[in-house]
Amino acid sequence: MAENQDGQEKTEPASAKRLEEARQRGQVSKSHDVTTASILLFGGLGLFWLGKPLIANLQLFMKDIFNSLGKVSITEQNMPSLYLSFILTTAKLILPLLIFVFVIIFISEITQVGFHIATKKFTKGLNVQQLINPFKGLKKIFGSGRSAFELIKSFLKLILVGAIVYQILRSKADETTGLLERPLSDIGSYLVSVSLELILKISLVFIFIAVVDFFYQKYKHKEDMKMTKQEVKEEGKQAEGDPKIKQRMRSLMRQRLRKLMLKNVPKADVVITNPTHFAVALMYKSDSMNAPKVIAKGVDFLAVQIKEIAASTGVPIVEEPPLARMLFYTVEVDQEIPENLFKTVAQVLAYVYNLKHKYSVN
Repeated sequence: MAENQDGQEKTEPASAKRLEEARQRGQVSKSHDVTTASILLFGGLGLFWLGKPLIANLQLFMKDIFNSLGKVSITEQNMPSLYLSFILTTAKLILPLLIFVFVIIFISEITQVGFHIATKKFTKGLNVQQLINPFKGLKKIFGSGRSAFELIKSFLKLILVGAIVYQILRSKADETTGLLERPLSDIGSYLVSVSLELILKISLVFIFIAVVDFFYQKYKHKEDMKMTKQEVKEEGKQAEGDPKIKQRMRSLMRQRLRKLMLKNVPKADVVITNPTHFAVALMYKSDSMNAPKVIAKGVDFLAVQIKEIAASTGVPIVEEPPLARMLFYTVEVDQEIPENLFKTVAQVLAYVYNLKHKYSVN
């Protein structure tokens, strides 16, 4: 079981945030053996594919050099131009092969980790305790599962490659000893054949090792990225914010909403109550509203405050317990009442308007 620096067990899968941060540091699951196997196989085949034109151009280059030995005078003036010509010709010969190998490496890396540029410095390495106590650091380096796996893998490569080279050379021992009696062209064809066989068989071995290493690196990266329960909690706090701060913010928002609601009560046309627990203030402007709107509501102490403000500012208070409860639970502040309550609320408003008209006449 993986542990962090404090000795806590990493039992929880890595979060998306942790994986992304590791990726930003360049800490990804990648097998170098996949790249090595690709270079061996495709690079080796590419060498044979580009070999003939490369050798032909090299022969032509050498022929030009030997033909020009007696004609070119090397002086201090023409030395830079001759040197530049030599560099450009050599680059022309080697560059196609180098570009081909670079493309192989690029594709091998991209297929494993995708196209990504690390934007953060990767700081994982020897810590202060390892510098103070180097034996502890060495134990961690050479005693870890990853180091043991890499050591076994290196020995396996050495043994298998050695066995392949030995097997091929031994099988061709008789043919090799008779090369001196054969034409020069046959020697070249023989060397190409042996080299191609070596490249293909060694590449197959490296492909097998690369496949094993690829899945091991995936597994090891997943284990290394695991988190402790405490790390999960800390990340949750960072993502959601401190619960105490959030609670405080909600409390402040509720207080502000109460102040705004109480400030709106004098604008109401009526306050409907239950008469002790609920109070809902309604406002209706026929020229700007499709339906009456709740501008304040409250329960218990807040309901008492709404009624007190309504009484002090002359807003009518109507006791309709079922309607007060329905409005409180189904309609939010600054929201118009639903259609199913139109008739009941209209009756209340008609009653209020009749009272206002009667008092104004008297």
